[in-house]
Amino acid sequence: MSAIRPWGQAKLAGGHVAAIEVLVDLLVCAVLLLASVGVIGTEPTTRAEETAAWQSAGQLYFGWLVVGATSLALLRMPKALLAHVSTMLLSPIALFVLLLLLSSGRG
Repeated sequence: MSAIRPWGQAKLAGGHVAAIEVLVDLLVCAVLLLASVGVIGTEPTTRAEETAAWQSAGQLYFGWLVVGATSLALLRMPKALLAHVSTMLLSPIALFVLLLLLSSGRG
């Protein structure tokens, strides 16, 4: 078995991986946002608990971003890498705007 074969197979699957990567990244960002505001899990009641929730969500977010980008770069999947980085950078902005729109519609 050639050592090049797995890299070639991974490169060929890059298009499908990019689509799956976008869906997973959107799910991760949504779950982290909901967990940080208390919709998922226990609701933070004090300022210290809110700060701790936001900090832990931020650490998980940046960890997911770095580990995902590193692993996709090592697997030589440029489409999936670009999809991962752009989704991870743009989805928090889109989710925040969506939350603002939903909260302003209630009031």
